[in-house]
Amino acid sequence: MRWNKIISVLTCILFFTQSFAVNISAAENVIVSGSKSAKVIEIIDGDAIKVLIIESGDTALVKLIGVDAQGYSDAVEFLTNTILGQTVIISSDYNVATPTGIWNNMYVAVNGLNINEALIEKGYAIANKYHNQSGQYSSLLNAERTAKSKDLGIWNYGVRETTGSNSYGITTYTPGKSYKTGYNVNINTASATMLQQYLNNVPSGVANNIVAYREKNPFNTVMEIKFVEGFTREMFLENQNIMVVCTNIQDAEEKELFTLGTITEDEVDEIISYRKRHGISQIVTLKDEKLVSENRYKKIKDFISTRDKDKLDDNVTENEYTVNINTANTSMMTTAGLSSAAARKIYDNRKNGYTYKTLMELSKGDIGLSVTEVNRFEDNMKVQTDINNASDYEMKSVFGDSYKKIIAKRTYVSPQDVREYIDSGKYENIKKCIYTSSPKNDYVNINTATQSQLIEAGFNTADAVKLVNCKKTMKTGADIPIDISYNNVNAALYTNINTATVKELESLNNGISSGLISEILSYRQEQFFGNNDEIKQFFTDRNAYSVYVGIGDFLVVR
Repeated sequence: MRWNKIISVLTCILFFTQSFAVNISAAENVIVSGSKSAKVIEIIDGDAIKVLIIESGDTALVKLIGVDAQGYSDAVEFLTNTILGQTVIISSDYNVATPTGIWNNMYVAVNGLNINEALIEKGYAIANKYHNQSGQYSSLLNAERTAKSKDLGIWNYGVRETTGSNSYGITTYTPGKSYKTGYNVNINTASATMLQQYLNNVPSGVANNIVAYREKNPFNTVMEIKFVEGFTREMFLENQNIMVVCTNIQDAEEKELFTLGTITEDEVDEIISYRKRHGISQIVTLKDEKLVSENRYKKIKDFISTRDKDKLDDNVTENEYTVNINTANTSMMTTAGLSSAAARKIYDNRKNGYTYKTLMELSKGDIGLSVTEVNRFEDNMKVQTDINNASDYEMKSVFGDSYKKIIAKRTYVSPQDVREYIDSGKYENIKKCIYTSSPKNDYVNINTATQSQLIEAGFNTADAVKLVNCKKTMKTGADIPIDISYNNVNAALYTNINTATVKELESLNNGISSGLISEILSYRQEQFFGNNDEIKQFFTDRNAYSVYVGIGDFLVVR
C-alpha cells in the first residue's frame, strides 16, 4: 500500500513536471512550414484562424491560401461550424511565401475536406488572385466558377457595408450582405464614364484620374489603382472584386466586354457568337477573324487574355524604355520620359554618393516631380535591376556598352557573377542596385535610427554619432553629413511602408512599438498602403497619431 502511494506521488510529480516543461517551451504565434496537425482554437475571420500546433504546443495564426472572404459573415459561420475545436491538417505551399510577421499562408483540411476549396465552392469567398502561383489555384478557380454559376453566397449580388474591424485589424462587414456587383470592369480600358457608372461610389474626378494614370502607366495589378490620386481605401474595398486589369475573352460576361474601351455592340455580339461556336484559343483570333477592327485590336490586345490572369510581377505592357535611375545617364532618363531638368537633378544627387532606395524619394527632395508624376512613371523607372530578367534598355542603363555581353548569359546566380564582364570599379558602383533572386530592402532609416541601430547596420561609431546629431532633415544625398560610400547599401532616407522589413520599421523609432509594427504587417498583407493619407489614417485609428507626426515625413508607399 505504501509503495502504491509513493508511485502515485511520483507519477503526479512527473506529470506536472512534463506539463510545466511543455508550457515553458510553447511559443505564441510562430511561423511554421510543411504539414502540421493542429487544433483550431479561434476563428478570426472568414479566411483566417488561430491554431494550436499539436506536436509543439505553439500557437500560430493562419491565412487560408487562395481564399479571400473579406469578412463575409457566412464564411465565418462555416468555419465556426466545421473546424472550430477540431483537429485539422495545415500545410504550406512552396509557391506562396510565408509573409513577414506573424501570419502563415496555409491550406487547411479536416476529415478529408479541403476547407480552402469548400469555402469558395459554397460562395463564402472568392479565389485570391494574389496567390495565383499556388499549386491548387486552378482548383480554387474551378470552385469559384461553380459558385458563380449557381449564384451562391457572394455571387448572389448585393451591397456590403463596413461595420468596423476586429482585434487583428481585419475589416468586417454587415452580416448577410455580399459585395459583388454582377460583372467585372477592366480598369485598363474602360472609359471615364464607364468607370464612374460601373464602379461603386467613384466620382467623375477620380475616374478621370484613373484614365490619366494608366495612359502613362497601365495597371499591372488591381491593387495598383490605390496609387491613383483620390482613390481611397474605402473605394478599393467596395470595388476590388469587380475590377480586372486583363479581361478573359473566353468567358467574360457581355457587360465586361463593353468595358474594353469604345468597343461597339456589333463587335461584342461577334465575340460572343464566335466563342460559342469555336472557342477562342488565341487573342489574335479577334483580329484574324475580324471580330473587332484592327485598330480596336491594337488598343486592347495588351489587356485581354484567353485565361484568368492577374499580373503580379510582370507588367501588363512591356515598356521599351525602362531605366535604373541610380545608374542611367541623363539622356537615357529623358528617353524614358523624365524631363531634362529632373534627369539632371537625379544625376547630380547621385554624385554625392547616395543611391535611391525608393521611387517616391523623387517627390521628396529637389527633383521637382509630384507624387502623381512618380506614380505615372513607375513602370519606366527602377531603383534596383533584376539582371536576369530586365529589358535590354534597362540593362544598358546599368552596364553601358558592356550590357550585350552580360545579357548573353542571363543565368546569374549572384550579382557578383557579372564581375568577369566589367572592371572592379564599375562593379563597386553598381552592386548596390542590381540583384538576381530578390531585391534588397533591409535598410536602416538614417533620419530616425538610434546610434546603436546605425552601428548594428554597419556604420562606424563616429559616423553614427554624426548622423544622430544631424540637426536638419536629410532629404537628399547632399544633406548627409558623412561619406556613406562604404555603407551606402544599407542607408535609406525614406522607408517604404509597403516593403520595409521589421528591422527597418524598428529604425523609425519615435514610439513605434512591436505591436504597431505587427499591425502594419497584417494590414499590408490584406492590401498595401496607397498614399500618405492612408498611412496617417492608419496611425490615427490606432491612437498613434503622435507616432505618425514624428515619422510621417520619412514614410513613402513606393
